[in-house]
Amino acid sequence: MKRKAFILSILSIILLAIACSKDKNLLADGLTYSDFEKNLKSNMTYDLIVARFGEPTNDIGSGIHIYVYELIDSTEMWIGYTDNILYAKHMDANHQLLDSLI
Repeated sequence: MKRKAFILSILSIILLAIACSKDKNLLADGLTYSDFEKNLKSNMTYDLIVARFGEPTNDIGSGIHIYVYELIDSTEMWIGYTDNILYAKHMDANHQLLDSLI
């Protein structure tokens, strides 16, 4: 049992290292809808989301987390999250839905 836990922890570390080895320009240049469209997966954990996209700008959730990422075109990506991603919505400046990724 301890061996399984050890192997799982090593695999988790490797997965996190891979996620952290993303293109650093993703954050330096600002986030785009395309960044989320290409890189956001429904099975991502919060740690993997942050490793890929950085810390969210805001958390506006009540009951669940709704992580808000401001995009360079003045739109936002809203990620509804509990223990997994419930939805990912691309919102305009007036909080109107533009597209649903998940």
